[in-house]
Formats: sequence, C-alpha cells, structure tokens
Amino acid sequence: MVEVSAIRTERTLVFYVRDPGTGFRRETLSHAAVTNAPGPPAAHIEQRAELGMRPGGFGILLAQSVVDELIYSGRGNEVLLIKHTA
Repeated sequence: MVEVSAIRTERTLVFYVRDPGTGFRRETLSHAAVTNAPGPPAAHIEQRAELGMRPGGFGILLAQSVVDELIYSGRGNEVLLIKHTA
C-alpha cells in the first residue's frame, strides 16, 4: 500500500509519497525516460523491449516536468513533490 499525504499552503502544494518497497537508485534506471540523453524522449523504449518490460518509463520524467522540486529519500522509496503556486 502506498502512502500519500498532501499539504496546501498559501503559496505551495506539497505531496509526500511513500512506498513500503525496497526503493531504487536513479542511476540504475537505464530503462526509464529520465535517464535518456537529451534528445528523443522515447530512446529507452528499445531497452525496455529487450528486457521484456511493458511500455512505460515516463513517470519520473513526467513528475519532474510538473513540479518545481522533486526530492527523493536516500533509499528511493519516499519522495516529496513540491509545486510553488505563487
């Protein structure tokens, strides 16, 4: 079960997401769009196919484009998403 908390202030939206799983290290996500070199956003798709993974891998890239700050825990199973509204 994933835990999600949200806080809204006058100038900020903060979301805290915690996954009880083992977490991840960003440098090990070669199959995710966030690790693509600048250029084609779908460069990782071929690697996902080779690994037998379903299409996807855009979650972190999408989150980064929507929020102003994305802060991961050291373990990689918790994240703060911060959006400044003013």
